[in-house]
Amino acid sequence: MKLRLLFLFQLSCFLSVASAQEVSPPVPQRLDIHSNVLKEDRVIWVRTPPGYQQSKAVYPVVYQTDAPGHVNEIGSTIDFLVNNNRMPPLIVVGIANTDRNRDLTPTHADIKNPDGTVTAFPTSGGADRFLDFIQTELIPEIEKRYRTAPYRIFAGHSFGGLLAIHALITRPDLFNAYIAVSPSLQWDDGHTLRRAQQFFATHAELKKALFFSLANEDTPPNPMGENFEQLRKTLAAGAPKGLTWDSAHYPDEDHGSTVLRAHYAGLRTIFADWQVPRDENGLPGGGLVGLQQHFQKLSERFGYHIPVPENTMNNLGYQLMGAKKLDEAIAVFKQNVELYPGSANVYDSLGEGLEAAGKFDSATQNFQKAIEMATKNKDGALPEFKRHLERVAVEVKAAASKNANSH
Repeated sequence: MKLRLLFLFQLSCFLSVASAQEVSPPVPQRLDIHSNVLKEDRVIWVRTPPGYQQSKAVYPVVYQTDAPGHVNEIGSTIDFLVNNNRMPPLIVVGIANTDRNRDLTPTHADIKNPDGTVTAFPTSGGADRFLDFIQTELIPEIEKRYRTAPYRIFAGHSFGGLLAIHALITRPDLFNAYIAVSPSLQWDDGHTLRRAQQFFATHAELKKALFFSLANEDTPPNPMGENFEQLRKTLAAGAPKGLTWDSAHYPDEDHGSTVLRAHYAGLRTIFADWQVPRDENGLPGGGLVGLQQHFQKLSERFGYHIPVPENTMNNLGYQLMGAKKLDEAIAVFKQNVELYPGSANVYDSLGEGLEAAGKFDSATQNFQKAIEMATKNKDGALPEFKRHLERVAVEVKAAASKNANSH
């Protein structure tokens, strides 16, 4: 029965948070940037997390190639993982292409086809200039315009995956983590693979995260699979200390369809220890103190202050309510108000905790505050908050009637 109560309160909390969010995902913003490095205009698509405008928080950033195609795809994957407490919200920065053969390949080369013919890539080999653009122009512009945390991820697919590996081994301080989806390591007869093998062999320690994947691209005569396996074997035999890495082979996916699964797995790898440890009753280990300690450790690992997420704190409060620990629940809800004063939902949750404790006047004040903020923010949970205020008004009236009859 105890576990069922806890589950019901968890579910109640989840539904409350979910209903407070916009049904429509955030719309990416278009930025037009002139690059002096590349001597051309570039289109950038930026997707901020849900609730960005109502928050004062800072967010890690994932930079990715081949926008706008993958911006909403990876954005929705991030939203899903955030809602399930597997990672923090991220700002997504997608770079649209002008000449991807030029920008994403590290060396000038042509491709020799199995039939003996050659496919020319006359503009190839501009990856280092493209990284100069990202490092000296794009990143400063994004960090000037948006509230960014000092943790950056680079994600690329195909030639973009090749660029991700190239960036890791040539500018390891530019990003903290890398997702290379079907990286074209066969480019220039495996040039980048050989450089990567040398790089890992000469670095005893590397505090980075790397995920790379392959779809059904290992069928001969495609050499992509062979190079993928060589990179996997290199790291399995002796990865630098501190490097968090994983790889995956998806033989039931093709070159295009693999991106969704790879992004999901890559983000799970980067944020593998994000989820809060829980005890046998589903409560965070160590309660509120344990929760705070967990996110303090994450702050130290990722290099910026990470407060306990609003929905995680909310879950704990409702779980404590389910366990009839009302004073503890109210304390948690009050701390959530301090952490997230711009959220209507935290006031509503505090109101429910106070209501359960019979503190109807204080509950009423918090429900009114939730309604005020939800109205201002056009929060979809406004009708629910109004129902809570109506419910406590009935309880206040019933309590007054009971007191009057007792005299």
